[in-house]
Amino acid sequence: MRILVYGAGGVGAFFGALLARAGQDVEFVARGAQLEAMRRDGLRIRSALIGDVHVPHVVVHARARDASMADLVLVSVKTYQTQQILDDLSAVVGDTTVIVTLQNGVESDEVVASRFGWSRVVPATVYVGATIDEPAVVTHQAPARLSFGARDGFDATRLDGIAAVLATTGQRVQISTDIQYERWRKLMWNASFNTVTAVTMRGPAELLALGETRALIRRIMQEVVEVARAHGIGLVDADVDDHIRWTERAPSMRTSTMVDRSRGRTMEADALVGVIVRKGREAGVATPACEAMYALMIASDAPAAAGV
Repeated sequence: MRILVYGAGGVGAFFGALLARAGQDVEFVARGAQLEAMRRDGLRIRSALIGDVHVPHVVVHARARDASMADLVLVSVKTYQTQQILDDLSAVVGDTTVIVTLQNGVESDEVVASRFGWSRVVPATVYVGATIDEPAVVTHQAPARLSFGARDGFDATRLDGIAAVLATTGQRVQISTDIQYERWRKLMWNASFNTVTAVTMRGPAELLALGETRALIRRIMQEVVEVARAHGIGLVDADVDDHIRWTERAPSMRTSTMVDRSRGRTMEADALVGVIVRKGREAGVATPACEAMYALMIASDAPAAAGV
């Protein structure tokens, strides 16, 4: 199976490197310093969980049109970049290509499907705790799990083959029978921990150790539960406690959004928490904590956007 990883940030580089190590036919699309370092050094993963990994040679391009036609595409760009890559991505998408979106939020698959159709698109959720701390080097800090599943229009009989390939990474891979629930469940974590860590520049463990920020995180998660339920997604209150317990088992973890802010990158404010505000208004559900965090995220991004 010919695989293209479009976007070699923490998630794409982590899973792509492990696929390449397993002998899969993998190519990457990257840019800037990451592109140059991957061409020169390959990819490294530094991990206390799976050990250090070095793939000394990877096939990497600045654009998809320079890559081979793909059987499987893993889209791992930032959500706000999704629309921008579709023209380039079309060069490697054939009639039977499957595109798996390994992105934050609950809407990026709809953007991809609007171009390529639901017969080609599979949404996924990823828990991994992987960040790029220097070009071509992934720091891995939390157990990895990848869930994916079919939405209406995709032939679900194809999922087993995709799972078998992704499982060669050695990480936990599962087919979900309710991928929308899985995605909204992850959004609970992203809307709370990613946003609050980015605004405060304190790690998840630090935030949980402070009563005030622990309460804020719980409140944000609860608002996500309420909005999800209003849209027919079956999140439950116990999901909040599960997320907090999982986070407490990864005390050294930093969020990707915290890393983005520290490096002056645009943050995924809309996909992480703006979507909760919008969908809350659609359903008549108040989301005061999410509204506050969305405003703070926008303000944190504003200086870079305005060139101040």
